[in-house]
Amino acid sequence: MNRRMKLILAAGIGLAATVGGTSIAYAMFQADASAALRSSGQAGEQADGYLGIVGSPSAALRAQVDAVNIKRRAYYTDLAAKRGAKIEEVAATTACELFRTKVAPGQYYRGTDGAWQKRGDGPVPLPSYCG
Repeated sequence: MNRRMKLILAAGIGLAATVGGTSIAYAMFQADASAALRSSGQAGEQADGYLGIVGSPSAALRAQVDAVNIKRRAYYTDLAAKRGAKIEEVAATTACELFRTKVAPGQYYRGTDGAWQKRGDGPVPLPSYCG
């Protein structure tokens, strides 16, 4: 990972961690259905910062996941513009935080290898770009 990417990741994590005492990432992701979708086992967090579908989706599930991802994309786009970063870099940084804080034991996540995994009792293995 180059120095620029490390700096962008650190800035993104710092911004997501606290702004005015409130977590931006927490507020953003509480406003959508991602927690319920993760808990259902039908969707999980991905290393690219977006919610993914585990298995075969119904039309309703696809619509719910798409709605969450549209909100996330808007957030990533806004933050990337403010930070002079690429949208993908902001999304990847957020994925690190989501893996650390939002994927509970028994829930699914997809790492950079593309395979869905169910979290056990230990932490989710983080992608190499996470600090």
